[in-house]
This record gives sequence, C-alpha cells and structure tokens, in this order.
Amino acid sequence: MSEYEQQKKQQTQYTESNNLEAHIIADMLRIESITTELREFKQDTKLRLNKIENWLVAIVGTTFTTMVAILVGLLINFFGGM
Repeated sequence: MSEYEQQKKQQTQYTESNNLEAHIIADMLRIESITTELREFKQDTKLRLNKIENWLVAIVGTTFTTMVAILVGLLINFFGGM
C-alpha cells in the first residue's frame, strides 16, 4: 500500500468513525486550551510591556531633567560672569 493510500485511509477512518462526537469534543477542548494559553500569554506580555514602558518613561524623564539642569547651569555661568 502506498503512502498516499495510507493517508487517505487514515483520513476516512477519522471522519467515518463511530466516535466522531468524541473527536469533535476532543478538538473543542484543544481549541479551548489553546485559547486559554493565548489569553494568559496576552496578559503576561501586557504586564511586561507596561514595565518596559515605565522604565522608558523614567529614563527619558531623568535624561530630560538632567539636560535642563545642565543647560540652566551653563547659562548661569555664562551670563553670571559678565
């Protein structure tokens, strides 16, 4: 028997089986578990991205504040010496 014939036989056995209802239920359970895993992955990813966003806001804020302080200090030194 060729490989194609074996695959065809397996496909027909699955659909023509008396346990078709059990196969459908098993497939539905697999889909539900995959959906649950995707929801958990989405929540975990969202939490991690929020942490990264907070770090980026803190870094940009610190950099901006430091830059403004340096510019004010330079301006005071430049115009204060005149």
